Amino acid sequence: MVQNNPYINLIPSKYVSAILKIHEEIGQNALWALGGDLAEALQSVRVEPDCIEILTSKEGAEKIHAAVEQFDPQQITYQVQELAQKALIEGKEYPVYTRSYYFEFFVDGIKAKVEGDLQFRVGNWEWGDTFEFVPYIVYIVNKRTSVVPLYVNYELYQRLGWADRVDKITWVIANRRHCCNHMSSALSTIKPSIMHIK
Repeated sequence: MVQNNPYINLIPSKYVSAILKIHEEIGQNALWALGGDLAEALQSVRVEPDCIEILTSKEGAEKIHAAVEQFDPQQITYQVQELAQKALIEGKEYPVYTRSYYFEFFVDGIKAKVEGDLQFRVGNWEWGDTFEFVPYIVYIVNKRTSVVPLYVNYELYQRLGWADRVDKITWVIANRRHCCNHMSSALSTIKPSIMHIK
């Protein structure tokens, strides 16, 4: 179940099982968060994940690599990758690149990608700062899990001109506010002595 989520978007059970296994292996050994489509799906965005993306630091990538040794992970390499979707800025398209300390492994047939110290670059511009954020917390079968917050991806997609992704997140945020407004109206009829909302 997802915390603070009025519109729960169910993800395939195979991802739940794989995430729980990853939790079990990593434990408290490293700071990490889920990113990509899976993180958005866990926050009710209508996207279909095709892998598990884990964001961490360089040190975190090394710790995770050691923790998931039983899954026979690739060696960590510092690599540049071009994303499938181009940026659209002022009517012009530009390739979008990422670089990170990267490796992959498989859990029950599901690909997991780990990216340490992730950075973005558009076209031939300078590399951006390391991708940093304060994680949003969701609960997957009562397991506390950090994910990239929607507002962080929203701002990133706006800068890249990815209107389709912006629209999907906007819909979720708008419906959350609508739901919260109705909840506030209902709570206003409850006696203050029993109101306690975190």
